Amino acid sequence: MRIESKLCHLSENKAIVQVNGWLNEKNLGSALAEGPTVEIAEDKAISRLNERLKTISNHKSTIKSVNEEKIKTPSKTELPKGEKITINDEPSDWSNELSAIDLEIERLKWSREDEINFLQKNLGYNNRSKITKYHDIVKYLSLLKDKDIQTQSNLDKENIDNLIAESDIILRDLSWNHIQGRDFLQKEFNVSTRKELNQEQLTTFVAKLKSIRNQYLPR
Repeated sequence: MRIESKLCHLSENKAIVQVNGWLNEKNLGSALAEGPTVEIAEDKAISRLNERLKTISNHKSTIKSVNEEKIKTPSKTELPKGEKITINDEPSDWSNELSAIDLEIERLKWSREDEINFLQKNLGYNNRSKITKYHDIVKYLSLLKDKDIQTQSNLDKENIDNLIAESDIILRDLSWNHIQGRDFLQKEFNVSTRKELNQEQLTTFVAKLKSIRNQYLPR
């Protein structure tokens, strides 16, 4: 059997690894495991896959024996009325959910701090790597999908507009014309207009202008 490993998640104290088993071109199955290091997580995942394949093999043998017995002595068995069969449908492979979470974080344009604040507020975790229940992973993904990016976009636009307005005031205080402002942008940020700056760069731009104003126009 050929084993292929995939690193699904890695943090300072936790790694999640997915392994797939192959026989020639046939995929025999996969397993997911976590551990304090990539190597330990991989070993646990391989062990889990081997156990799973062994269980499947034994299960198939049992079914074959039962079917052969039924052929010899056919019988009909009915469950009592109202009896329900409970099936544990929690998957061991979370790689799809983890990838989907990463895409949602990217869509929301969140920083690591933004994600931690959201996790603490909604699920009580201070790190995504500490989520060990599949139910919580699914709930977290659902909350992210429901999160409206429009509100954050409007807030970012308002902050950017305020930063540009503040820079206008400082540029007037410095008596800088359009050419001087453009040259400063080109030198410090390699852009020709403030519209090319993101919110973080604009914040830095305003801070630099304030520093220059304080140096030449002390209050």
